[in-house]
Amino acid sequence: MTSSLSRAKLSAGERELRSQLAQMVSSKRFLRGALSERSSKCGKRNCRCATGEGHASLYLVQNENGKIRQICVPKDLHELVRKAVGEFQQMQGLLQEVSELEWKRLQIEKRSSRSDV
Repeated sequence: MTSSLSRAKLSAGERELRSQLAQMVSSKRFLRGALSERSSKCGKRNCRCATGEGHASLYLVQNENGKIRQICVPKDLHELVRKAVGEFQQMQGLLQEVSELEWKRLQIEKRSSRSDV
């Protein structure tokens, strides 16, 4: 099994998956993590949050080396961050599909190497 692949040996479907991944990695913003919407109270007695609905905030949360890290996302970046998290999730899905194809390729190569013995 060689470490690199010839595009000519890939199916049209796999070439398309790999092309989509390459385009996304080179042209899109992407962020790993989960978005958490939270509500908090500011502590001001006369604020609307003191009697009911809190102030909404959005956090990006990641698990980094077994530790949770989080960052509050400013309102003007909500849409950008939501899109970047979505792009990362889409890329993960594409990577999973390519990995599954690679798994099948490994099984085939393993069988053929046994028959060569």
